[in-house]
Amino acid sequence: MLRNLRKHLDVILIIVIIAFAVTMYYGYGSYQRSGRSNQAVAATVNGTAITFYEVDQAFRNLISQYDSKTLNQMDENSITFLRRLILENLINNELLYQEAKSRRIQVSSSEVEEQIEFIRAQFPSEEDFRRYLEYQGITLASLREAIKRELMINKLEESLAEGITIPEEEIQKYYEENKSLFITPPQYHLRQMTFSSKEEAETVLKRLYLGEDFAQLAKDHSQDSYASQGGDLGWVSETSLPPEVQEALTPLRDKPLAITPVIEVGEYYYIYQIMEFKPQEERKYEEAKEDIERYLKEEQKRVKINHLVAELREKSKITIADALQIAEEIPSPESSVDTQSSPEATTEENEEETPIP
Repeated sequence: MLRNLRKHLDVILIIVIIAFAVTMYYGYGSYQRSGRSNQAVAATVNGTAITFYEVDQAFRNLISQYDSKTLNQMDENSITFLRRLILENLINNELLYQEAKSRRIQVSSSEVEEQIEFIRAQFPSEEDFRRYLEYQGITLASLREAIKRELMINKLEESLAEGITIPEEEIQKYYEENKSLFITPPQYHLRQMTFSSKEEAETVLKRLYLGEDFAQLAKDHSQDSYASQGGDLGWVSETSLPPEVQEALTPLRDKPLAITPVIEVGEYYYIYQIMEFKPQEERKYEEAKEDIERYLKEEQKRVKINHLVAELREKSKITIADALQIAEEIPSPESSVDTQSSPEATTEENEEETPIP
């Protein structure tokens, strides 16, 4: 469990200390304020306090990404460990901010206002934006300061990446060693109908064979959330389909608008219509080269950031409240940060892929 928690901590590196900014940028929703005093200190970094309130807000933001099953498996030790890892990343964030200030990194008011406008655009009106600020207890001035802080840190990190070059042979080696990442499995554009009884599914199938429209029958009879869309699932990877469905679709893949027989999967019965089929595709080296180079540069930048954070921690005075002291050793900044996603082959259709029961 503790190892799995580490995998989701990359988001914490971009936590804005004022929780509102995280909420606006990443859509985690609003949270009730903690009953704990905002002034209770969880840690200090060279004399600058990080409060328990900030840790608790970041904790709520993070766990909102977990499903209920994962949350139910978290025991007290897991939660304490996660809160401490969050604190460690907030400490790292503060160290980077202090370093950015020491290097006199500048952020213009126009850069800040550009981000403010982006946030404002998420609301239907200026009134709604102002009302939300008031509800959160955040002033426009404090939001500006939070954004300025994050932009300073971003500029510091980008400065570490200056001069990074990736040799051609290293890019080629990555491609050859990770070819599976650049293969897109076969895909179907499907319509689906779902039924709780075989008899009802067979009745609808007969109507399809008589020429009735699949989309209309789906709207009238299908029992899943895609019924209102005429059963349209969009593009679906073959590997995401249950074996029973794959077996039924394979002989029909070259027959546009073909309809499957009734397929039993678990307690439900399905009928599919194949709108279109795309065979497996492999991105050639020249097509993937740019993405690989970008990915490897990001990796090297992250290493430089981690090294800088380690140096800053070594020479800084950091204190942590007893309530957040735990027996298990906290990993170093390098080990607590998840690496960037690999530059695997993706398409717009894959991004919108719909899970199938």
